[in-house]
This record gives sequence, C-alpha cells and structure tokens, in this order.
Amino acid sequence: MFPNPGQQAARRGAEQAARQAAQDGMRAARTGARRGHSGSSRGGFLTFLLLVAVVVPVARDPELRASVLHFVHHVVNVVQSRTDHA
Repeated sequence: MFPNPGQQAARRGAEQAARQAAQDGMRAARTGARRGHSGSSRGGFLTFLLLVAVVVPVARDPELRASVLHFVHHVVNVVQSRTDHA
C-alpha cells in the first residue's frame, strides 16, 4: 500500500545518476565531436563506474528498471530530435 522509503530513495538516486550519466555522455559527445576524439581514458573509467553504480540497483528492482528505461527512451528521443533538426 505505502511505498517503501528505501526503495523511493534508491529510485530517486538511480534516476538522478542516470540523468547525470546521460548529460555527461551528451556533453562528452559534443566535446569529442568538436575536438575530433573521444576523450581521455580517465573519463571513460569514470563513466564506466557511474554506469555500474546505476545498473546494479536498476537490475534488482523491477519498478526502478521500468522507470529508468522510460527515462532512457525519453533521452534517446530528445537526442534524436535534436540531431534531426541540426
């Protein structure tokens, strides 16, 4: 009946991490496109750690997984619409 506060906090944390990862990925893609390379290995390692930090909680909670997948689909649609108009 009542949502579990721990699950809500985990969901908010994972959604925030997913948003940050998406923003970082878009920023890195823009920067890499301007510079002509994908960036440093340190940035790749930090992105990997952030991805792992998001995937582990998402894999364990079906509701969180659905919420994050919905958000990822939204981000992909926004990115595609921006690249179509550019």
